[in-house]
Amino acid sequence: MRSPFAQWSLGVAVAYFLLHLPFLAASPEDIDSINFALGLHQFDILLHQPHPPGYPVYIALGRASLWLLSALTSLSAVRADTLALALWSAVGGAVAVCGAARLFAAVERRFGDGRHTPLWPVVLLAVTPLFWMSGLRPMSDMPGLAAVLWSQALLIEGIEDRRPLVAGAALAWLTAGIRIQTLALTTPALLLAVVMQRQSGVWWLVSRVGGASAVGALAWAVPLFAVSGGLSAYLAALNTQAGEDFAFVDMLWNNPTPRRFAFSLYETFVLPWHSVALAIVVGVAAGIGAVMAAVKTPRAALVILYLFVPYIVYHLIFQETLTVRYALPVVPLVAWFAMRAADVARPAAWLGVPVVGAALAVSISGGASYARQAHPAYRALAEATARAATDAPAKVYGHFSLRRALQHGGTSLPFVEPRRQYEWMGPVQYWLEGGDRPVWFFGEAKRTDLALIDPVSRRDVVRYDWTVEHRGELSGTRPTNVEWYRLSQPGWFAGEGWSLTPEAGGMTRADRKGLDQRPIDAWVRRRAEAVDVMVGGQHLGPPGDPAAELRLLLDGRPIDSWTVAAPGDTFLRFVSLPAGSLGGPGQYATLRIENAVAANGRRPEVAIRQFDLQAASGVVYGFGEGWHEAEYAPATGARWRWTSERSVLRIRGTAQALTLTLRGESPLRYFDSAPTIRITSQGRVLRELRPTDDFEVVVEVPVDVWRDGEAMVAIESDKVYLPGQAEGTADSRHLGLRVFDAHLDTRLP
Repeated sequence: MRSPFAQWSLGVAVAYFLLHLPFLAASPEDIDSINFALGLHQFDILLHQPHPPGYPVYIALGRASLWLLSALTSLSAVRADTLALALWSAVGGAVAVCGAARLFAAVERRFGDGRHTPLWPVVLLAVTPLFWMSGLRPMSDMPGLAAVLWSQALLIEGIEDRRPLVAGAALAWLTAGIRIQTLALTTPALLLAVVMQRQSGVWWLVSRVGGASAVGALAWAVPLFAVSGGLSAYLAALNTQAGEDFAFVDMLWNNPTPRRFAFSLYETFVLPWHSVALAIVVGVAAGIGAVMAAVKTPRAALVILYLFVPYIVYHLIFQETLTVRYALPVVPLVAWFAMRAADVARPAAWLGVPVVGAALAVSISGGASYARQAHPAYRALAEATARAATDAPAKVYGHFSLRRALQHGGTSLPFVEPRRQYEWMGPVQYWLEGGDRPVWFFGEAKRTDLALIDPVSRRDVVRYDWTVEHRGELSGTRPTNVEWYRLSQPGWFAGEGWSLTPEAGGMTRADRKGLDQRPIDAWVRRRAEAVDVMVGGQHLGPPGDPAAELRLLLDGRPIDSWTVAAPGDTFLRFVSLPAGSLGGPGQYATLRIENAVAANGRRPEVAIRQFDLQAASGVVYGFGEGWHEAEYAPATGARWRWTSERSVLRIRGTAQALTLTLRGESPLRYFDSAPTIRITSQGRVLRELRPTDDFEVVVEVPVDVWRDGEAMVAIESDKVYLPGQAEGTADSRHLGLRVFDAHLDTRLP
């Protein structure tokens, strides 16, 4: 007959499963989950289907459920793949609840004082936001944790009973076929059980425990190596994956700084709860519970720490802690200590109910929001596939982070494999080869490389947002928001070596492709009309470097030249080309910028930060004096420029009424009171404002401020922030407004 504790735990598990079924993922939503979905149809770790180390047991489970779904339903391919995987997360969550109950009970029975029934840790574990969300996702995390907890429970029971020790050893190694990282959780338990059962004799331990471990490992390793082309091919793929992780992942091992360590702790112990307030309450309770457990049941506390701390150390040092789902195995430890405070106290329910209730509220709201719509990539691809049936593009391109979604959810589209970090060069190559039909580009909203293509051709865009992007439990998901561009033949596009965004500038500098190494080219669509060219940049050389002598050439003909006198100097130039200047053979003229060799025998480093070319009947504009260089946060995709006391937008073209859109951050983040901001032109105040919050304003720029085909708009502030003085750094800038967007448009009549 089951004990009341076992019955209650089973009830929690059943409730968990039933509450998750209506909210399972609507689509894959991360590169890893797409890799899993692709692996359901073609298992090949060399193609990252799934990614190394392979997850063969998880894929086998997914194939079984996919076969069943295909036989019983008529779901779309994407939906069926998603449910086939997500179902195992819901099942895994319920199984994990039972496994945690059995593990906690075994620890209490063997190492505790026998007075505590660990129901509250089980309940808190079930409603923890990260644990709850993981039960909805098409990922291997929850099935892996479920197997870990059962393996640990059997191994702890195996300290006294040899039968569960054998089963726990087999399960420990079988679990590695779901997630290889689980070995950091099961190996300590296995070692403890073996040491405690040493009286059984070496032969029994080797033959029974060692044999069971071998069976569990070989059950998935042999098929995995076989389908991977042998052990050497598998190890080569694994080594490549490890190399990419160590090269590109911001882990403590690569970045051993106090700042990185602090963020790792925050991402591991706070983000899983989504709510900072909830994380603080649970953290304080866990601290109190740890002290109480150390005093009252020190052996139980020590064993619980022993089971989970090795994984925590591994996680903090060698994993990308921003990907919060990797912290899932930390949650049982925190739940055990947090509820230890409630379980030791009397009555426990009065302390447990508020925490559990708050966690459940956060979890249910997050799960409902998560299930409400498919990931942006799949929404975009569904609409694109429908449109392609009647209006197909010539080619489809995308950022590297979206290639897997395109391979899985866009199989009918003419997708071209991207060149990583240089994805905009895909359409560039198409246009240079003579293509003139519209192409599509699926972009990750955080990327900025499409700024190297004429903005006029990028106006036909649909943006898809992920409403749960900022939830802590989903931190690290890649990609998030998506943009679907329908690109017409552009007026111009730039090649490698330009620095029109901080992202592009970083690549140019890292790959040594800038003007200090060679000329850089853009291509301009030929046309009969007159055009205006805008080009701006900065001398990046060290102090004492010579002046930079730059030349602008059109099809090899010099059309402008100028000098950038000293390191740190910026420039903004406009060049008017009369009608007929862009005539010639082919669809595109070549616009080249050259950097002359200086007296010291090398070219000074100059970055081209701004560029545009438009018909003279329209307008081009650039950021002139008073503006600081553009900045970019890769993690969020945020982009901004700081103004100073007076920052000028310079305009060239045909006189016409315009509108200036200005969107910025609240100045009260830096000032005690709102500054007075004046937007002026030709001495006239066009708008005055005193923003006290994040703001967006639209300002009319009348036609009568133009003079001889030129105009200017100045943004003036009566206050500036001095970061060097305020923060004790060498930053000598004068900062006015932090502006996220400043653009001019022709004013509609």
